[in-house]
Amino acid sequence: MFTKRAIQRSTTIHHMIQRSSGSGIRCSSYVGDVRCFRSTTTTSSGSSIGGRRNNSSTSATAAGAPHERLLILGSGVAGCATALTAARHGIPVTILHAGSSRNDCNSYWAQGGVIYRNYRLRETDNGGNGGTSNISSALGGEEGIKGLVDTPRSLVNDIRIASGYTGPLQREESESLEECVYSSQYHLDNNNNNNPTATTTTRRPQGSNNSQTCPTSNVRWSEDASWKLACEGPTRIRQLLLGPKDSGTAHEHYGPHAIVPFDRQVLPTGSEDDDDDIRSVYKDGSEDDVLSLCLEASHSAARIIHYADCTGKVITERITDAASKHPLIEFRGDCVVTDLIFDEDGGSGSGGSNDKMVIGAKVLDKQRNEQSNMYATHGVVLASGGLGGIYQHSTNPLGFNALGSSVGLALRLEDRLSSSSSPLNNNNNNMNKYNGIVSDLEYVQFHPTSLYLPNEARFLLTEALRGEGAILRDASGRAFARDYHPNGELAPRDIVARAVFMESQKSAAAAGGGGEDVHNAYLDISHRDSEWLKDRFPSIHAHLKSRTNTMDFTQEKIPVIPAAHYTCGGVTTDLNGCVIASNGEWYGNLYAAGEAARTGLHGGNRLASTSLLEGLVYGASVGEMVAGVVSDGTDDKALENRERVMETMHQARYAIEQRLALEQSNTNAGGSSTVSSTTAVDEGMRKEATAILTNLKSIMWDNVGVVRTPSKLALAVSELSAMRDEADQLWNNSSSSGGCGGAGWEVVALRDAAHSGLAVAESALANRVSGGAHYVVLEEIESEN
Repeated sequence: MFTKRAIQRSTTIHHMIQRSSGSGIRCSSYVGDVRCFRSTTTTSSGSSIGGRRNNSSTSATAAGAPHERLLILGSGVAGCATALTAARHGIPVTILHAGSSRNDCNSYWAQGGVIYRNYRLRETDNGGNGGTSNISSALGGEEGIKGLVDTPRSLVNDIRIASGYTGPLQREESESLEECVYSSQYHLDNNNNNNPTATTTTRRPQGSNNSQTCPTSNVRWSEDASWKLACEGPTRIRQLLLGPKDSGTAHEHYGPHAIVPFDRQVLPTGSEDDDDDIRSVYKDGSEDDVLSLCLEASHSAARIIHYADCTGKVITERITDAASKHPLIEFRGDCVVTDLIFDEDGGSGSGGSNDKMVIGAKVLDKQRNEQSNMYATHGVVLASGGLGGIYQHSTNPLGFNALGSSVGLALRLEDRLSSSSSPLNNNNNNMNKYNGIVSDLEYVQFHPTSLYLPNEARFLLTEALRGEGAILRDASGRAFARDYHPNGELAPRDIVARAVFMESQKSAAAAGGGGEDVHNAYLDISHRDSEWLKDRFPSIHAHLKSRTNTMDFTQEKIPVIPAAHYTCGGVTTDLNGCVIASNGEWYGNLYAAGEAARTGLHGGNRLASTSLLEGLVYGASVGEMVAGVVSDGTDDKALENRERVMETMHQARYAIEQRLALEQSNTNAGGSSTVSSTTAVDEGMRKEATAILTNLKSIMWDNVGVVRTPSKLALAVSELSAMRDEADQLWNNSSSSGGCGGAGWEVVALRDAAHSGLAVAESALANRVSGGAHYVVLEEIESEN
């Protein structure tokens, strides 16, 4: 299953040379156990990921205008990676976040870690860094360990297995790639780059609509998106998060405060068997001080770097701090976007040909309850996270986050565009309505192990616990995970979540005749050393000890239940983060990254610890796309895409300047301004919106949860459709004067949740095939059982 590849010992540095037109010879070199990238010519990026850019992107006369910026919705890892990359290439950026703190985002709450790469795991490795002996059960015995090497291909295969896609990899083993920029020359869809639904005038961007559909599970998974993550991931980690000790360059671009202090591990004194190049990586002389790598479920290698059990917290703090210190990046808090602003004329008069293009967003200031138009020449990036918060039980934080704002904004944009004669929406009328600007929304991942305490919010118990040996047990102490999958606790998340759900339901059924209901699903890691557990998982230990009735996970088994966790679908994008329609055409100047986006990477179910890496890789790609960066000057498709981005940017500038002139004219003439007057929030409307949202979350949990049936999904669609209409009516009534009226941010949150919740339910109802996180039981089968 895995490529057997021994690391060469004959030389310390292995060069692979590529010619890049107009930029000299580019060399990618292995130095020690980390592959470093160099260029023989000077570029603005200093690495092979991030090459030449079009320096004419901003005209000198408009350079100081407020709208000469990139507008990013969301301050998490994806948003900040986009911002830092774009700003490094000279693009001004404004980041909007809904909370008062820029750290108020979903990325902050990620516990487990982020995928890197295990450069020490070789054919003869019997333990090494990361405790590889822990993997034997997951691979079916010692034979699986001996041939294992952690390669990009092995990661792609792990992503495929977790996704629910059961077909083989398209890329032959002999054609497997090493770390590189995943440019169009490597794309598997190069020979199938024509979409039959596209019009003859459509120019299809590279990497779009490149998913394969599994014939058994109906899951659509993109192997290209997975290769991009695997090939570019380690370099992005070094570029954005690591310092010189690990051959990283984050300090060079963003200062020493950008370096993330991941956990480290001191290995035994280097032996004669160690490669010279491996020992040479650690430049301070402590050759045994290395990044600690752990194993998580469904990974074939210990490749996860982490900071105790609060990796998301430390990464978010460092990356937002680095962004806040950049002179071209500004943060604006307590801001929520109510709708996207698009130009129907495509910048007519500028010589452009883009039919529909996003030029900004309508932004509500939560504190002042004031709405204004914020324009952005360089486009808008949707990076506000997923929609797990629309469920009654969720691992996502409370507040505005994870209520489907990016999906809601995209759906409302498409609804407004569909009222015109745009070719974006006139093709293939028989297709599923949610395979356009949004797709795969039925695949909502439920984390298997959240803390179960009645009448209390769910608290995430990281995947890393099971990676470190935690066992799932029922109330009697019996281990049950292997009843559902040979890999037991290390099976894909969707399978483990259903196992925990099924076991918890058994206790409820048994208690149906009376008596006390006893919970029946627990996580037990009490067999590991107590002090080691407290040091490895300090956040979990502190949370359990902070309760009135304290719990000690080092001594007792902990009750668990699945909870809504992650959105595998989202706003449809290509491999560059450009939002695309069903016919493959771009929505001009609109991008998405992170959990908000659907690249096809996750298919029907996300592999553990891919989320933070996805935000870094695809966020940085959006930043480079906006800045016109092309890493390979011979890549004709990338050059064509860059020219189109630059053309759209010029059209957007013209359209924005026309609008600003008109708005100024209206203001001078006593007409409406771009800024609505501050209005007191209507408390009755706020309470009504809050009550409807609470009911909506209950409907989602009861009818669109871990296990689904067509009848429950149909009921959910009916009730959510009415809620969507009610939410729209609340907003329309309050904003009829052009501002936001008495509607506070709670109405905005309800509106987004209602649009996205209905989309999830309708997508699930339309898909009768179980696959990945979408598990549907047909009533006739249910009645027979």
